[in-house]
Amino acid sequence: MKLLIVDDEEHLVESIAAMRDWETVGIRHVLTANSGKQALLVMEAEGADIVITDIRMPGMNGIELIKEIKSNWPETECLLLSGHAEFDYAQQGLKNKASHYLLKPVKDEELLTAVQEATQNLQREQERKLAYLHSQSMIHLNLPVLRSNLLNNLIQGRALPEKKLQDQLSLYGIAIDMDRSVSLVLIRLEDRGRRYEPSDMSIMGYAVANIVEELLMDHRYSYWNCDDLYGHLMFVVQPKHNEFENMQALVNLEDHMKKTVNELLHLTITVIPSPLGSLTFQMEELYQRCLVTVRAQSAQDGDFTSRLGVDSARTSSHVVASLYTPPLFPHLLEAGNWKAASGKLTEILSEWNEKYSGSNEHLTEIYYSLKSAFSYFVHKNGGLLADYGLHESTEIKSPGELEHWAVKMLNRLREQLNTELTSSRHFIVAARVHQFVQDHLSEDVSLQAIADHVYMHPTHLSKVFKRETGENISEYLFRLRMERAVFLLKDSRYKVYEIASMLGYKNPTYFIKVFKEHIGVTPQEFRE
Repeated sequence: MKLLIVDDEEHLVESIAAMRDWETVGIRHVLTANSGKQALLVMEAEGADIVITDIRMPGMNGIELIKEIKSNWPETECLLLSGHAEFDYAQQGLKNKASHYLLKPVKDEELLTAVQEATQNLQREQERKLAYLHSQSMIHLNLPVLRSNLLNNLIQGRALPEKKLQDQLSLYGIAIDMDRSVSLVLIRLEDRGRRYEPSDMSIMGYAVANIVEELLMDHRYSYWNCDDLYGHLMFVVQPKHNEFENMQALVNLEDHMKKTVNELLHLTITVIPSPLGSLTFQMEELYQRCLVTVRAQSAQDGDFTSRLGVDSARTSSHVVASLYTPPLFPHLLEAGNWKAASGKLTEILSEWNEKYSGSNEHLTEIYYSLKSAFSYFVHKNGGLLADYGLHESTEIKSPGELEHWAVKMLNRLREQLNTELTSSRHFIVAARVHQFVQDHLSEDVSLQAIADHVYMHPTHLSKVFKRETGENISEYLFRLRMERAVFLLKDSRYKVYEIASMLGYKNPTYFIKVFKEHIGVTPQEFRE
């Protein structure tokens, strides 16, 4: 960092600039000026991160200089130096964002401390800005995923408070007005001519989405899209400036979509536009109505556009919805998120109690769904169903029995996996300790240094290492040094004091002493 010292007393400027300790507080270059105007010229020519200025100077005083610097270089830290302990000066300095007010004659230690605090302030501000730029960069990089996830949450019923939804729409650059109606358009792709491999259909979905986006932009619609859990393309559609005059214009546009996709990609698409609704409150309802319609029409031979009437009824669902609403129970198990998995289990049983209390049929649905998730988890982690009692059906007669069985199974899987992970983790920790000690044998290796390297508390690390290797870290370190000493004494021409240094012993005499205690002879006697 650059430091600029400003004072009309030349000898004082030279004295401060000549201090030898500037580098210890992060200062690499020291600049000087003997007036406010000269200081501004230096700022324009070379710039400075920190300015130390006297207050009382002919012409432009220190307060005026700071004001000018903060106006043109707002990030520069300014320190005031004065021989007058007057509150008014300090008050004006603080008003103009001076970080310190120091009285002449100032001690070197006091000045260095103030400059060090200023450099730390600058570093923190730079880190904050870098973190902000990084977060903005990550948001920009992941915008498609963030937008898609937000829309998926809405259509699956995970609504957000209006203020939070508005903030996220703004943050993600989604040009949909929450206060105006929207239509939800479902698009399903079909490769009736078998022109593409199944693995190519995701790329085709991307191509279809691009075609639809271009058509919507050409016809002055705002849009927001995602892929749903079933592979359908979902578009939230809204005229850019006006309300929907009628749905026929959108239906005509969707006919254009079908023709364009067929001509360019030789694919058939089914297009289902929903009735108008609210982005905030009706997305799940519009989505479910689109799904019901597309399933009902799935047996048709040709592509079609089907408009859902305002009065069209949504088919009543009898499934335990929380079983199939993300985050799914199997995914929570796979992620090892035991707390969320337990919460999901509570959510599922609460839904049964509220909607289907007394229904053994829905209790059975829950049981087999959970059993399937547990079975998958066991097999994926190399276990056998018989080890957990999952190879046979368990007769479930009540929600209490189901909850007891599921909680017991969840806890057992968690304990087993945590035991395996802990064992594996401890093995890795021991291996990293071995490597660290070997790489730093010539240094004064301490238990704290090793613990910092593996991010563990020293006491816990000692226990883990002892359990994994059978010896203490200090014993291992000493043994390794003695083995290396023997090797170097036998197969090299290094002097004894050089070997001591290579093994981390600063005092050769102490090395000779511990070597003799361990081997029985001195290093020189061993070599001879």
